[in-house]
This record gives sequence, C-alpha cells and structure tokens, in this order.
Amino acid sequence: MMPLTRETSTSVLNTSSDKGKLMGISDNVSAKPRVLILTTGGTITMLRGPKGALYPCEDAGSLIAKIPELSWLAEIDILAVANVDSSNLMPALWLTISRAIFQRIKDYDGFVVAHGTDTLCYSAAALSFMLQELNKPVILTGAQVPLEEIGSDGRANLINAVRIAISDLAEVAVVFGSLIIRGTRAKKMSVFDMQAFISVNEVPLGTIGLTIKYSDFARFRSRKKPLLRAFLNENVAMLPVYPGLKPEVIDFLAGSHAGIVLEGYGAGNIPTGERSLIPAIAAAISKNIPVVVSTQCIIGSTEMELYQVGRAALDAGAIPAMDMTPETTMVKLMWVLGQSDDITTIDSMMQKSFVGELHEVK
Repeated sequence: MMPLTRETSTSVLNTSSDKGKLMGISDNVSAKPRVLILTTGGTITMLRGPKGALYPCEDAGSLIAKIPELSWLAEIDILAVANVDSSNLMPALWLTISRAIFQRIKDYDGFVVAHGTDTLCYSAAALSFMLQELNKPVILTGAQVPLEEIGSDGRANLINAVRIAISDLAEVAVVFGSLIIRGTRAKKMSVFDMQAFISVNEVPLGTIGLTIKYSDFARFRSRKKPLLRAFLNENVAMLPVYPGLKPEVIDFLAGSHAGIVLEGYGAGNIPTGERSLIPAIAAAISKNIPVVVSTQCIIGSTEMELYQVGRAALDAGAIPAMDMTPETTMVKLMWVLGQSDDITTIDSMMQKSFVGELHEVK
C-alpha cells in the first residue's frame, strides 16, 4: 500500500457555523478532495466550565476551523448534527448520521464523524450496518483531551481521520491514536491512555506511523454503489450475567423489550444450577423474543457447546454472538430486529457476517 501523498501547505479560512448547516473551511483549491466533518459533541469539542466540568461547545465548527492542517489536506465542510455528551447519545442519532452521510455520499470524497469516546464504538458499529457497500471512507474519531486544552490528542486524531478519509479505504472505521480499526471491532479500553481504543478479535485495519499501512483484508475504493440500510428497533436490552442474577430479571426484560443480549461468562456460559437462567431464556424465546449470548471476555468467541452450562442455553434457543463485541452484538440485534421479527430469520442474520463483524463458522 502506497503512503498518502496528498498533503500540501495552504492556509485556513476561519468562518462561523450554524447548527445543522454546512460550514466551509477551504482555500478554494479545486484539485483537493472534499471531506465532510459531522460534529456530534463529545470531549473533542468540549470546553471546561467554571467548576472544572467539561460541557459541549455550542460552536464546535469554530474549534475545528483552528486546525489549519485540515485545509492543507482537503476542502473541508462541517455539519453539526448534534451537540451532546456521548453518554446522552440515543440510538436515533445513528439514523440521523447515516442518512446525512448517504444524502451527501456523491458530494464528498470522504466523511469524518467527530464523536465522544464513551459511546463511539456503538455508533461505529451502527454506521457500519447502516452504510454498506461503501466506495469511500466513513471515519469516526474523538479525543481524550479537548481540543482547546494543552496535551490534547484531538488535533492529531482529527488530522489523521481526514488523512484516512481521503485515502483509498472504503469502509466505516475508527481512527484513534495510531490505529485504524474496523467499525464493528472497536472497543474503548482506557479512560487514561491516548490509545484509548483497541481492535477486538481482529488485527487493526491499519496503523499510522511514519507512513500509513493497511492490513490485507481492508476494503478499498471501488465502483460499488453504496446502500443505506437504516433499519433500527432500539428496544433491546443488554445485561451481564453475574453470580446471583435472578431469572425474574430476564422475565421482566422479555416482557418489556423486543430482544435481549446476555453477556455470559467465558465461552458463553449461563448459570444452570440454583437460580438457573435457562427456563427464563426458553420462556423469552417462546414469546418470540430473541436472546443472544455474548462473552464478557475481551478476547475470544462464544463456544457454547464446550460446557454443559453453555449447551443448555444453546438448546433452549439462545443465539451465540460468536466473536462479536457485546456493543456490536447489541447494535446488530437492533438492526436485525428493524428488519424482521421472525426468530429463525433473526438467528440466521445474527450469525451471518455483513460487514466483517464476526468470523463465520465454516
């Protein structure tokens, strides 16, 4: 893979932005690629209040406009789609972002979503499922330290995100620190380290060092026609299994949700002794409420046939999440339920790889 060579030296035009409207940052060099940065809030564009707490900046575009390297790389437009701490993010925002990108897919060479780190991996997974057959990059990034503060990683992360957005990559990815991570494989691992995200159960799509290097399995620009598959039933619950968990909790969730993700022990093991969860799982499935079992372990896959405690849940009709992260599992179940309420179809779709979110069993 050839290193990127589109970096040139120009100046930035500082302008203001209105929420929901495009803001241009350009030196009017038409030969440059065009990149749309969608802002959603998050630490990267936060300011510190009088009592020291961070809060979302009302004019995120003006902060980003202070980074001249962005306009050296590309003609930049900024679109404010939200202004929230990502802890307050609601699934409906995934639909808003995916539709905003798809509506403009022909107008830009790449897209960057500036996002809070707490729920970034959920949004990355959602955009991966909703924007398929991409022929250009959709990159999510954020920061551990706000742009306006000393030691911020936001500046480098944004610059690198734009570099990848004008590269030959053609999928949803997270760019953070030195890693390029497939959207469905990202997980936040640290509240302290600048390399806050890792790639789970898959090597990263690429790395950023003296040059940018991509893995062999990365998907690159082609003549594909992008598809908007903005399906969503957000009525899904996720619950870790823990010692002493009462089956009645699962009964309650089955009565109030369209689907359940259980984070099992180890290879997807579920309690079968005192306070066995198996009858509650079977009851939920009998009511056409899918129960998907993932693992609480960071690395590895659900192999529920290995132990009797896993086999019992499998026999009751639980669906294995295989090697998907719990976050991707939950988002995928929302996406699948947005398309079907047939338990057999849901089972089949959950165990099929659509965007590299799992390794299918051959």
